[in-house]
Amino acid sequence: MGRPLAHLLSFAGLWLVVTWLLSYISGWAFLAKHYRAARPFAGRYARIRSSQMGPLGPFGGARNALYLGVDPDGLHLRMFILFRLNCPDLFIPWREITVGRGKSFFLEYVEFHFRQAPKIGARIYGKAGDIIRAMAGPAWPAEAAHDVIQR
Repeated sequence: MGRPLAHLLSFAGLWLVVTWLLSYISGWAFLAKHYRAARPFAGRYARIRSSQMGPLGPFGGARNALYLGVDPDGLHLRMFILFRLNCPDLFIPWREITVGRGKSFFLEYVEFHFRQAPKIGARIYGKAGDIIRAMAGPAWPAEAAHDVIQR
């Protein structure tokens, strides 16, 4: 086997392992057990440029790899195409979502948690959270005052 082919196969194998690990580190694989989208989202996905998904610690997975769609029924999540291998599209109804707000260093964020997987969250930094709230309209879950987190 030629050296270029060996490098290509090694790269492909590494990519498969990384995408598979990302689906578990970010919690996406677990969320997919409960919230896998049953049908394609009819709206438009928007890439969230500053986001984090997973256990929401310093090692949370899926940083800046989220695409998000909003409709009156819920939140539609899609992973960046290069990492979508073990990450099917998700649909989470608003009734399954709790919302909190916080501040990390100088950035404010909105944090979503999901009833079927409360330890897995999605954090959206900056003004994108307010845009998502406006798009959700009256379906947006109530934000409890104690949800404000300072970090």
